[in-house]
Amino acid sequence: MTGRRRFLLSVAAILVVSVAGGWLLSRAGDDSPSNEGVVVLSPGSTSQDPTIGTNALNTGKVFPLVEVESLDGTPVTLGEPTGKPFLVNFWYSTCEPCKREMPALVAARAKYGIDIVGVNPRDTAELAREFADEYGIDYRLVRDPNGASLVALGVGTFPMTYLVAGDGTILEQRAGEITAAELDRMLAPLSGSQ
Repeated sequence: MTGRRRFLLSVAAILVVSVAGGWLLSRAGDDSPSNEGVVVLSPGSTSQDPTIGTNALNTGKVFPLVEVESLDGTPVTLGEPTGKPFLVNFWYSTCEPCKREMPALVAARAKYGIDIVGVNPRDTAELAREFADEYGIDYRLVRDPNGASLVALGVGTFPMTYLVAGDGTILEQRAGEITAAELDRMLAPLSGSQ
């Protein structure tokens, strides 16, 4: 086999592997629930690669103060310590895991009386309101159209939920869809401090 032929076969093999790998990665990033059989790496890492969606590890750090806006456009400071624990949940309306976790968040608010702030970096205020009405969301929703909170916290995947202590320290973070059982585990120990 000549050197030129060997080179062309190597290039063809690399091309086939690259295309197949790219296709598999694009299928793993799909938010639709029909990804049966696709391996998805768990989000939340201690290091970030700017080329793939990961979330910075923030547990133990102080939640950053970031200016966002209410659904009526009024500036709001996100992360201001309240003296009571609170949850911050990053979501958007076309995110399927975000939709699936909304009933658990609404129930946790009712059960534990915890303050929850839903941060939406993608939708218009009107779309966020429609979504809130459809899912019975009774907690505060804010918009972050400039992505300042995403940058400050290193959020790369949705949904993303933070449990923040009354002094502003991030007690726990949860990347991906959060369940009622996980919320109970996180919030039950704090129920005496509400």
